[in-house]
Amino acid sequence: MTATYFDTVVDRLRAFLPALIEEMERQVPYASVAVFANTTTRIRVDVTNEDILLDPPLIGAVITVYDGVRLWEHATHVLDNDHLRDKARDLVARALPVKKGPALQLGAMRTGHYTVPDVLRRPHDVPLQEKLELCKERLSFTRALDPRLVNAICDYRELREQKLFVDRSANVSQDLTRLSLHGILIAADKGEQDYDLAACSTTGGFEQLRLTDEQLREAKDNVIQLLTAERIAPGLWDCITTPSVSGLIAHEAFGHGTEIDMFLKDRSKGKEFLGRPVAAPIVTMYDDPTVAGAYGSHFIDDQGMPATRTPIIENGVLVQGIGDLYATSVAGLPRTSNGRRESYLRKAYTRMTNTYFAPGAHTLEEMMADVEHGVYLVSGESGMEDPKSWGIQCTIHMGKEIKHGQFTGKVFKSLALTGYVPELLGSITMVGNDFHLGSGTCGKGHKEWVPVTDGGPHLRLRGRLG
Repeated sequence: MTATYFDTVVDRLRAFLPALIEEMERQVPYASVAVFANTTTRIRVDVTNEDILLDPPLIGAVITVYDGVRLWEHATHVLDNDHLRDKARDLVARALPVKKGPALQLGAMRTGHYTVPDVLRRPHDVPLQEKLELCKERLSFTRALDPRLVNAICDYRELREQKLFVDRSANVSQDLTRLSLHGILIAADKGEQDYDLAACSTTGGFEQLRLTDEQLREAKDNVIQLLTAERIAPGLWDCITTPSVSGLIAHEAFGHGTEIDMFLKDRSKGKEFLGRPVAAPIVTMYDDPTVAGAYGSHFIDDQGMPATRTPIIENGVLVQGIGDLYATSVAGLPRTSNGRRESYLRKAYTRMTNTYFAPGAHTLEEMMADVEHGVYLVSGESGMEDPKSWGIQCTIHMGKEIKHGQFTGKVFKSLALTGYVPELLGSITMVGNDFHLGSGTCGKGHKEWVPVTDGGPHLRLRGRLG
């Protein structure tokens, strides 16, 4: 089966499923059917290899029934009407008898099909050879930047996501393609070896994916400096974070910690802080799937909820969490567009989309001007948080020393930023007037992965580094 096959069944299922939902809901309080097709293309080239991987399309449906207390689900790759009707009836029989519990927040009636407008070149229409040639050209440019680059990798990823969601309030579909292109630069000199990377991403047209010469040159400069970098002296430091690091903090501090399904499990400190200050008054943060072209954006989530921007922090106060259909209904909190699945084979969790600090009023020059001794944290790598106690750890690939408002030329590597989230965010004294989002994936549960972005502006804060 192919994604084209999915196109041929959508019209049939859009017409058939409302009647099936109506039949199911004669016996249970709620039912839905979601149909998904995920198609992935990966190209990876380096100095010795060219690899192209076309994953088989992952196409199937999830039938969901609510018995008043819990959700029951059945997943199948067979999409003909009779099979879906039989499995739906079986699922309803398993879910009975109905229990007394909260009603689900279904929202207003909505119908339609959504895709990115004004796309010049749909990625699935671009020849595979052209995508390979793009990677080879970027690799060739990178290799010529410096003789100390012993290897370089260009990694292209394309994920086409098609879905149809039907319940009694929604009959909606979506067709999105997410693209990313990474350049990974590996340098060696005098027995030392290190790496840096440049990346771009988009949700939309192939013409929007551009890994620029400037990005690759900057990554080359960084990796050469890292060859002679030192480890930082542990302690409290004045820090300025790039959007990459700002995004890592946003993702780890207020991603899982404000997911409402974690509230239900009493695994989130954020539940205790709703309506209370958790950051400096100049801090505002959003989870926002409506950002045009961002890697984590969508028009509808995997439970048919239209995309809306959710304020998490406003002027330093934690005002709202993010949630899926079930979690928000049980918790009695506003529903947001954050019910997401890795595929039809995985359950829906509350998941982040584009999580970021809102821009402020300061320039980078203003942030640096009165830093007596501090660190410019350049690129975030990974992070961990404990949502229950709100501890956070972010690993930072590179830091640049600042003295008297100027870079000294000294570089640190492999830094860790740690702390208690309200204390760390409460230390923010300046928020930049710039803005950038970076792409990635986020795991949850049994490590189901979904595409996300995070970012924001530069931030000036006080952080514990080691």
